[in-house]
Amino acid sequence: MEIFSGKTILITGGSSGIGLEMARQLSLQKARVIICGRSRQKLDDTIKRIPGIITVQCDLTKKDERNMLFDRISNDFPNLSVLVNNAGIVKRFFISETPSLEESIREELETNYIAPVVLSQLFFPLLNKNKGMIVNVSSGLAYCPIFAEPNYCATKAALHSFTQSMRIEFAGKGVKVSEIFYPAVDTPFQQGHAPKFAISPEEAASMAIKGLISGKNEIRIGKAKVIYFMSRFFPATILRLMSKAVIENAKIIFDSK
Repeated sequence: MEIFSGKTILITGGSSGIGLEMARQLSLQKARVIICGRSRQKLDDTIKRIPGIITVQCDLTKKDERNMLFDRISNDFPNLSVLVNNAGIVKRFFISETPSLEESIREELETNYIAPVVLSQLFFPLLNKNKGMIVNVSSGLAYCPIFAEPNYCATKAALHSFTQSMRIEFAGKGVKVSEIFYPAVDTPFQQGHAPKFAISPEEAASMAIKGLISGKNEIRIGKAKVIYFMSRFFPATILRLMSKAVIENAKIIFDSK
């Protein structure tokens, strides 16, 4: 079962939340895990929590730092076989009430969509040589948007579409492409406003890793399965239900600002 034993794995955004938990669990499977993140403090804290983990400070929204990350990995860890595009951010706003909308959406677009797309291309030759794998982390919200996180949902929908195209192209070249769709998970990503039905990062990471081990192309965790099913067969209903479900939570979020 421990197919990741001895593998070298890079997890972006691996210093907190689900990325951190994936790094911990994969390390227990005797994988060599490398994480990158913006905060040097968080990376240092992770070193204390996970013995042997390798860290690289990097802002993935900047081209020169993405190139720096690739150069570091290709030079020091040429046997890299798994890239997990996990880094992501969310901004909650009302479209009609946001004065600088372009500024509000740009960072999400660069972090959630452009970075994983460009990193996948950048690391492809290395992963191709090692017959490796790309794992793109998405969300159940790629199937059904919620109004309080309009751009986050849009970036995940875009990543899902791109991942499907990538999977088809890379299939004949020896690189497997998988996608993980998470439900709400109780992590710092929720900014202290995780819904009651959110699952733990331990459970989320464990289910994701099991899905990867089983060879699935698309791994839907928990309620992401329900959202997927409803979006296919009852799209208007799930959109209405999802909107209704987040109204009170959105009110709490915006009232607290």
